[in-house]
Order: sequence, then structure tokens, then C-alpha cells
Amino acid sequence: MKQFLLGTFHSKSINYLLFLSLLFVLSIVSCATPPTAGQLLNERTKENFDETKNLSIHFVTTRREQTVSAPNCDSSTFGFFTDITTHYGECIVGIPAKHSIGDITWDNTQDKHAFFQLNGKIDKKEEDFYQKIKTNPFDEILVFVHGFNVPFEEAAVRAGQIRYDLKFPGEVVLYSWPAGTEAGILSQIMVRSVYEANFTEAKLSREPFADFLSKITGLNKKIHLVVHSMGHQVVLPAIDIAVKKGKTKFLEQLILNAPDFDKNEFATIAPNLVSSAKRVTLYCSPGDNALIASQKVNGGSRAGTCFRFNDMDVINVNEVDSPVFGIGGLGHGYYSSRPILTDIYQVLMGVSVEKRLFVRRSGKYNSEGWILRK
Repeated sequence: MKQFLLGTFHSKSINYLLFLSLLFVLSIVSCATPPTAGQLLNERTKENFDETKNLSIHFVTTRREQTVSAPNCDSSTFGFFTDITTHYGECIVGIPAKHSIGDITWDNTQDKHAFFQLNGKIDKKEEDFYQKIKTNPFDEILVFVHGFNVPFEEAAVRAGQIRYDLKFPGEVVLYSWPAGTEAGILSQIMVRSVYEANFTEAKLSREPFADFLSKITGLNKKIHLVVHSMGHQVVLPAIDIAVKKGKTKFLEQLILNAPDFDKNEFATIAPNLVSSAKRVTLYCSPGDNALIASQKVNGGSRAGTCFRFNDMDVINVNEVDSPVFGIGGLGHGYYSSRPILTDIYQVLMGVSVEKRLFVRRSGKYNSEGWILRK
């Protein structure tokens, strides 16, 4: 009987101690301090991106291959006409620590700490391409689609600059459609013919881009899609079709820079663009010379010259834009500048437009919703 009572007392003591231990653990958990915004950012950014380094940029291109098994990602490899085959691979881009934000001057014969360099190309099969991206433990992907008259090498270097300056920790994918022109002064002067040729190539790239979009969003990662200029002719119809087929919220952030897209057509598909992403940000500028020239060619207002669209953050960047003089001047390359990248960084962090640095609300009757301050 005595042993039974002692055993019962011992069992109750153990249970009581376990109960106290559980309360202690719960008290620690309940009192734990949540991570600060700074801690979350530090955890997100694994690399400092403060030294000259080689970055791998994944590429998908419908450009016609001019040199089979070329060793580098230059314009002699992929041209400015559409190929029946989609090509996949990686470009190794040397990013100089001393570069000015937005500048992408490249020269493999100069100081690697001051000039961008093209340091190799790795061709890949389609399945290997997607598998490599999928296995990255970071769950975000940034897809960049360039604009009018951009040769392949420039697109690769620009993608590298954006990744470096954003300190983006995930994979960056360049989708390069056949933009550009033959080298030579005459071709550069004949801007209208170059524009029309690029416009045709952009429309031919819509179906291949739709296929790519379906596959990249099927990796179950957060996709940030950044588009510039005439690249919207490639991207926006593909998004519109995907939503019409019942696919919604397949993008995390949809970032539209200077859309060279008819304003009325844009307004028609705008609800589907909104349905495709958690948020849509449109950077516009009524003083963008390239879009003003496009309006003359196309005979209609362009979405990138600032108009309000429901449920989109339309931000006028005219104060920080530095357009050049002359028809077709690509002064609307402001999208890769310090002010825009600073704002895009906050967009990728999920910061609401009204909370972001250097953004103020525009007037009630102005064309845009917000203004990016100089």
C-alpha cells in the first residue's frame, strides 16, 4: 500500500513538472519578439553585392541563332529576326563594382572593376533550364523583358545590372525577343523602318512568350515580371489570354515601365492585367521622347505617357526622367536608374505605394495616381 501511494505521488509529481515545463515553453513562445523589418531584409539579402563579380543570368530567346555554339552572349550569337526554335541558357556577366547606377558600358578589354564584361555563355536544354531555376531554394524569380532596338548583348548586360543593383537573391531570367537592327549609320537614321520591323518581331514573339509564361509560373515560385517599352507588345497580350483561360494571380508583382502600347487597347485588357498579379505598378512619363515618337508612328496615345487605370499604381516619373532630344531617342531608359530601382526594390518588398519613399499622391484630376519625386 505504501509503495502504491509513493508511486502515485511520484507519477503526479512528474505530471506536475511536465505541466510546469509546458507553461514555461509557452510563455517563452508567447513573449518572443517578432523579427524587425531590418532583420527580415538582412535575412533576405544573402550577398552584399558590393564587389566586382560574375553573375549568371538565365536567358530564353526567340532570336535567330547566327553562330552555333558561340562562346559568348553577344550580338554575333543571336540576331534580330525570329527563329523557329526557342533557345535556353545562361550568360555570365561581369558586373563592375565601380559602375554608376543605370550605366551598362561594357568592354572586355578594359578594367573589369569599371566596365561590364561578357564572360561566357552556357547553352541548355529546355528541361535542364527549368530544373536549374526550380532547384534554387529562394522562392522568387525576376523575369525581365526588354524593349525596342535592344541587341542581345545589351539585354544580357542590363539584366545583370538590374540584378546586381537590386541585390536580388533569386534567379533572374531574361526573355529576349528579336529587337535591334543591322549595324550602320543608315539603319540608325531610318528609325521608323527599324521601329516597324521590331514591332512585327514583337508580335511574332507573343505565342512563344505565352508558352514560357505558362512554364515559369508552373514552377510554384513567386514571379516578378518587369517589362520595358515595346516589350509590352510581347507580354501583355499573353497575360490577357492566360487570364481569359481562367488563370489568375499567377504573378506576384507585374511592373510595367514606359509601356509602348495603345492606350485604348491597354484600357480594354487592364482588368485582366490586374487579375494576373497581386499588384500592378506602371511607371509613366508624359515627357518620354521615345513614346511621343511612337504616338506619331502609331497614331494613338501610348499607355506609358500617363493615364489612370483602375486598381493599378500609376506613377509619373517625369521628374526623374532624362529624355534625350531627337525622334526615337531612348531617354525612356529611366527604368534602370537609381530612383526607379529604389522604388522597384520597395515594390518587391511588398511595401504599399503610399508608404514608399519619394512617392507622393498626385492631384485629383491629374492623369496619374502618384508622382515619383526627384
